[in-house]
Amino acid sequence: MTQGGHIGASLVLACAIEHLAFRSTPGPGILVVGALLGNLPDFDALAAPFLGHRLGQRRLHHHRFVTHTPLLYLLLSLFIALFSPEWALRVGVLTLFHLVLDSWHTDDGVMWLWPLNKRQFSLWPYPAHAEGRFGWEFYRHHLRRPLALIPEMAFALSGGAVLAAAFG
Repeated sequence: MTQGGHIGASLVLACAIEHLAFRSTPGPGILVVGALLGNLPDFDALAAPFLGHRLGQRRLHHHRFVTHTPLLYLLLSLFIALFSPEWALRVGVLTLFHLVLDSWHTDDGVMWLWPLNKRQFSLWPYPAHAEGRFGWEFYRHHLRRPLALIPEMAFALSGGAVLAAAFG
């Protein structure tokens, strides 16, 4: 899933959590926080240059980092639950859904069984990064596939609609 899809999905899911779990209409602030929480697993990319990765020179294999494992976010949610069950629910649902989307129609998926197993699992796998594709070349190839394009567009458009309703 691209960042646009992740952001859109996080906005929709944050809105759904507020409506279904807390019976409230989310304001712009909670939606922005929801979008950030839903993209928390990808903040590892900010550390990539410090780990020796050079943008544009090779692919970032960040789905192999601990930041893309369910156990990390389950433990984080349990810790947050000690202080705020409401925020624990938000963090847990939004981050775990990010991992589900990272497992959607790709070749690398997520290490769902880590630390017991480092194997990455993907739903509807295909060689997305074959021939050394990364960056814009990867996205151009990836988004030509209906199993990738349709969810991306659905999440991006519905996330835009949620934002328009909140700010409108």
